[in-house]
Amino acid sequence: MPSALSLSCLILIVSCVKAIKPLIGNHSQSVKYKPVLLMHGIDGTCKDFEHVIPWLQKSHPGTLTYCIPKFEGTPMSWIALPLQIPSIIKNITNYIAQNPADFEDGYHLVCHSQGGLICRAITEMMDDHKIHTLVSLAGPQLGVWGKDFFNGIRIPIFENLTRDQIYRLAYLPEAQATLSVANMWNDPAHFSLYEEKNTFLPYINGEKEDAQRLKANFLKLQKAVFLVGSFNDTGYDGGIEPWQSGVWGYVDGSGKEVQMEHLSIFVNDTFGLRTLNETGRLKVQRVSSENTLQTY
Repeated sequence: MPSALSLSCLILIVSCVKAIKPLIGNHSQSVKYKPVLLMHGIDGTCKDFEHVIPWLQKSHPGTLTYCIPKFEGTPMSWIALPLQIPSIIKNITNYIAQNPADFEDGYHLVCHSQGGLICRAITEMMDDHKIHTLVSLAGPQLGVWGKDFFNGIRIPIFENLTRDQIYRLAYLPEAQATLSVANMWNDPAHFSLYEEKNTFLPYINGEKEDAQRLKANFLKLQKAVFLVGSFNDTGYDGGIEPWQSGVWGYVDGSGKEVQMEHLSIFVNDTFGLRTLNETGRLKVQRVSSENTLQTY
């Protein structure tokens, strides 16, 4: 999850704009567009969106855009997600309170990488939200796991560990209380430990306890869009690993792909993902590396 938006992520942004546009329709420029809030990924900052905002403005002139200036860069973006999310919600709430008329009809979230997971959690944990559309760009919705993931993120305590050793540190209480990567670590070869020791992902996925409140909040969304770069010969897209996590897929302990429809959180509709799909409000899209370059 590099700090700068990669070529693949720029193409995902284009797909994002296309995904939002049908919600607006072909109205005149006098129409008031819903605000767009932006959230960066791990090691990232608001500067990562410097090319995104002009695209949004060109597609929807006059759109109010706001990049959430919280937990930017290294090591602030490494802070545990249960600590980041309340602060980010407070920042959003305060910004809306300063501009109530702009937000009375709702708003969109466009979020990159780790920010995509954070924003999905916000849709579940923010009881009074008016989020119309959530757009996750290569967001690790089911977590991360893989040998290449840490090549782009230099977290000292993990640098000398192999993929198959990281769980021993990541699932320690101290790591769960401290590091976002530990909160995202979903080792399919040690799934029972993940369920028991990971304090974040199983909670927001409704795997640990009754998640009716989280589900009700998530289902307030009018649309949710999940986009990711698809690299068929590798599990790594240069940002998240496995890349399937960005579109609600994952891998089993042997590395074999498991698609969304076969996951227990989807089958059992633990937090509303299946309901969102059945009501036509869920869009997942893989952009292949070849098509990405052609599109660019």
